[in-house]
Amino acid sequence: MLGVDGGGTKTQALLVGLDGAVVSEAGAGPTNLQNVGVPKAAEVLIELIRSCCKNVDCSPADLQNVVLGIAGAGRASDRSELVEKLFALGVSKKFPLKNVTVETDARIALEAAFAGNAGIAVISGTGSIALYRTEDGQLLRVGGWGRLIGDEGSAYTIGRDALNMIMRHHDGRSEKTLLTTKALQHFAVGAIEDIIPKLYHEAADIAAFTPKVFEAAAERDLIAHSVVLKNATEISELVRTLVMHARPKKKLPVALMGGLLETENLYSKMVKDKILNSLPQIVIQKPKFPTAFGAAIIGLNAFR
Repeated sequence: MLGVDGGGTKTQALLVGLDGAVVSEAGAGPTNLQNVGVPKAAEVLIELIRSCCKNVDCSPADLQNVVLGIAGAGRASDRSELVEKLFALGVSKKFPLKNVTVETDARIALEAAFAGNAGIAVISGTGSIALYRTEDGQLLRVGGWGRLIGDEGSAYTIGRDALNMIMRHHDGRSEKTLLTTKALQHFAVGAIEDIIPKLYHEAADIAAFTPKVFEAAAERDLIAHSVVLKNATEISELVRTLVMHARPKKKLPVALMGGLLETENLYSKMVKDKILNSLPQIVIQKPKFPTAFGAAIIGLNAFR
């Protein structure tokens, strides 16, 4: 059984025995379908699967099921196309796959967090989304609409909002901010105008600027703090919206997942405070398993 967690920054694979024991793992680059496209994602995934199997001399015939939790895989047509590409690549690379299931990254995060029980999984990494399994088994989703029209509270949006404030100051529409100096250093340019070709022509990684935004906020820069606070509020709003949909009658667990929320930092603390202060019916708990294991759980459940 092989489970994969594919995001906008990195992808992780776990090879799991039928007893649930992890026997091999491997990592690769981004596989978000909306960012890298289906063909590129398929190439990365097939090599990742091969690498994970190679670690323990596992042949493709030994893989009972491959479950992929991939960011940007919300549309059925994209999921179907990815499966077809993987089957074709497997044949061409003499590594034919038998059973492949594609889920969203939020779906496997939910499994990893609660192992089938009710709760809300909130993911904030390069992108963002929240998914809620209710007590009666319904799946409710909020957010996750991609960086162009959604992904509020994500690394991409924080980076983009910070860059917007830098340009506003450059125009004279906002006050001075430490973000300007940090952006010049981060993007290795000598003038603010030189950031523009980096972003629009060289596809510089906007999400990668987010740690610098946190640095500036920790150094008491008011503009940076406002950007962080705005996005923390957006994450808490995802949770509030889901809670209002179902109106749970008892304490509801929420798992904060993804690169920005799983580690202790200024942002994750702010998000926790926002959620707990505005939603007294919430209890925040750590996920039961790593996210990639959530994909493996789905695969294992198919054999029970």
